[in-house]
Parts: sequence; C-alpha cells; structure tokens
Amino acid sequence: MLIRFLASFNLEVFVVTISGNKTGGSEYSVEKIIDARSTMCPGPILMLSSAISQMPSRAVVAVIARDPAFEEDLKSWAAYTGNEIIEIKREGENIVAYVRKR
Repeated sequence: MLIRFLASFNLEVFVVTISGNKTGGSEYSVEKIIDARSTMCPGPILMLSSAISQMPSRAVVAVIARDPAFEEDLKSWAAYTGNEIIEIKREGENIVAYVRKR
C-alpha cells in the first residue's frame, strides 16, 4: 500500500503515477513527505505551509494526516494561497494529500 511506503520514509524523492483524476494520468515526483499524523488543526496546515514556503515553484509535497478537518482546511488553504491540490485520498484513518506549489 502507498501509506506503508510513505510511512517508511526510506526515500526523499519518489515517483507517483496517478490515473483517472484531474491530472490526466500525469507523473510527478514528490520532493517532501510531511507526517502530520500526530497533530490536529491547525498543525497539518502549518507544517505544510512552512515546508512549501521553502520549496521551489512546481515542487510537490505529500502530507499524511489524521485530523478529520484536514481535507476541508487544505481546500481552503489552497484556494487562499493559490497552491494546487493534485489529489486527496483516504487510506484507512489516514488522509494523504499531494500538493503542488504555485
């Protein structure tokens, strides 16, 4: 499963292939993985905001969170900042989001 791979943090950069969503089956490299599973609102968004501010334009960040409000918070944050949500999915109690910096 993807979550098991992400949680291992063995690689800094890995390639994800997405099909059947708004990316049109594009391929992209995740440059940073944020494990926010131990934090609640506003922790995951603050961690993402801090990390993405130090990254180059078009960089992709994966965030793993368990906060039930994370998905809606992320949508609001992305609309406000102009960053792109590539995909959000649920894996058990984890929410995994891929975000591309504007």
